[in-house]
Order: sequence, then C-alpha cells, then structure tokens
Amino acid sequence: MLEVIQYTIGMSNGFFLRSGEAVIAVDSGGEMGEAPFLDVCEKHGIDPRGIRLLVVTHGHVDHFVNMGPMKAVTGAPLLCHRLAAPFLREGLRPVVFGRNELGKAIMERQAIEGDPIPFVPRVEPDIEFMGTYDLAPWGIDGKIIETPGHSKCSTAVILPTGEAIVGDTIAQPHGASKVTLAFLTDTEGSDDVLFDSVERILSAAHTIYSGHGGPFTREEVMEALMEEKARLGKA
Repeated sequence: MLEVIQYTIGMSNGFFLRSGEAVIAVDSGGEMGEAPFLDVCEKHGIDPRGIRLLVVTHGHVDHFVNMGPMKAVTGAPLLCHRLAAPFLREGLRPVVFGRNELGKAIMERQAIEGDPIPFVPRVEPDIEFMGTYDLAPWGIDGKIIETPGHSKCSTAVILPTGEAIVGDTIAQPHGASKVTLAFLTDTEGSDDVLFDSVERILSAAHTIYSGHGGPFTREEVMEALMEEKARLGKA
C-alpha cells in the first residue's frame, strides 16, 4: 500500500512516500538541522538510512533548507528539476512578486519583518530532470511532472492513488481562511500557465498535499481555480 505522510517543520511541510520497505522524502520542511528530521522519522516509524531518494518540488529555500542534513543522514541522492538546481547549488533566492492581493500583502509584510529564513544553505543535487520523471526505479509507483506558474521550476508528484504533492502551486498560507492558488510567482503573466498546471493536477488527483496547509480536496482546489479565473475575467 502506498502511503503519503505529511509533517510540518518550521514554516512548511515535508512528506514521506512509503510503499512496503521503499521510502522517498519530498521537500524538507522549513527548519534546518538533523534533529528535527530525525524526530519526524522516529514519529512515523521510518529508518532514515532506508530512505532511497530525496525530492525537492521547486527551488525555494523553505522547501530545501534541510536537504543538506537529510542527505548526510540518509545517504540518499537528491533530485530536483534542472531549473531548480542553481538555487540549491548556489544558495540563491528567487526574485518573486505577488500575483494577487494576498501575495502582495505577504511581500509587503516580509519587506518590513525580514525573510523568515535568513540564510540559504547550499546543497548539491545528484539528479536533475526536465519533463517527467518516473519514481518506479526507487520503489514508488508514481511520477513527477512539471507544473510551472508559481516558479519556472515547480513540479508535482503524481501518484496512482489519486494523490499529489504540489509544492506551492496550491497552498493555504498561515492565517488564510481557505486554499488558494500560488500567490507568488517569478514570471510576469504567469496566470494562464499556472491555471494549466492546476488543471493538470486536478485531472490526476482528488487529494492535494501542499507545502503550506492541506491536504486539500479536488473540490476545494477547483473552487479556488474558478475564483481566480473569475477575478481575472477568464472564467
């Protein structure tokens, strides 16, 4: 049986995919250190040395900040989209802006309060991909697809169980009343690209796991998509 395990460290979620003895870790949570990772492994009965692959959904620091310690503990290779690799390898921050009112408000607050993760660590990816990546060789029946819109390097893990892990393509930030589509983007005019990515996720999944909040139902995400399209006159 394929199992999705969600945990929260710091400001964001990480995930384990477990099928029998095979385990893959997706994203890292938003806090750096070996101890919090070992704690969530122990809580969920996972031997960190048995994790076969580490996956980063996109190149934003709150999703890979702890991948260095996770690589050291597990000995597993680290996989990311080719366009995400420079952010991990060089410790870069993306240039993003708010694509809706929520995103603009968050950017304004961050400008006043400062970045919640002040240090971007460097970590070397071992595997880079573009297009679609098959997880079957790692013992998990599933695939990773490209889902640009939040970032050019955004990806989603799609599972045959009707579940998906989508990074920040769909999210519910702290304090928000309901799920929303990506409220930040690195691409001008990204709305249509984002909508297409969300629709491809919804065509494959009924349960959506996010980097922030969740999990969400297909119906919740569909409502958010329709609201966004209506706001922009694209319904």
